[in-house]
Amino acid sequence: MKTRTIAYLVMILMATWNMASSLSMEDAQKIDRLLTRIAQNPRERVVLRSVEFTQTELNAYLNLIYLPKYAPEVGSVDLALENDNVVSGTMAVKLEGKKYERLPSFLHDFEVRFSGRLESENQRMRYIFKDIRINGTSFAPEVLDEAFSSAQAGVDIKQSIFDWFTLLPGLKKVAVDSGRITLFF
Repeated sequence: MKTRTIAYLVMILMATWNMASSLSMEDAQKIDRLLTRIAQNPRERVVLRSVEFTQTELNAYLNLIYLPKYAPEVGSVDLALENDNVVSGTMAVKLEGKKYERLPSFLHDFEVRFSGRLESENQRMRYIFKDIRINGTSFAPEVLDEAFSSAQAGVDIKQSIFDWFTLLPGLKKVAVDSGRITLFF
């Protein structure tokens, strides 16, 4: 059993290293520059403009710029963009420090695999989960949402994993197709 655990850990580390070595800061900065420009000059337009980025560019942006700045608990994310706004992926999460000390130890370092569909309209977006696996165990999205709600003790307005959230300033809509994401602004 111990050998199997070590082999599993080595496979995860190799996959993370392979993904990290293929990420390009140049790819990440393409998206970052566009989002910065749009946020600095949001305009109402009669006809929306759009720009496409590859799955590789999106993963580079998320891992090299977005996660370190806004979600340091997420070590890495690897998204697969499919037709009709279907998005699946893997995320490595490490919850450390005083903020997370009350969590059970098995929730401090885990991998999440997910699949579902992206919905976007009126400057908002949400993700409809089809499947969620944490460390290989499948969970109903509703059960995880209930656990997420319970973890928000003392919060005035609780959030849900099913909530709509506002897109970055200037973005109007997001669409996904095979290996590509389109940002409308």
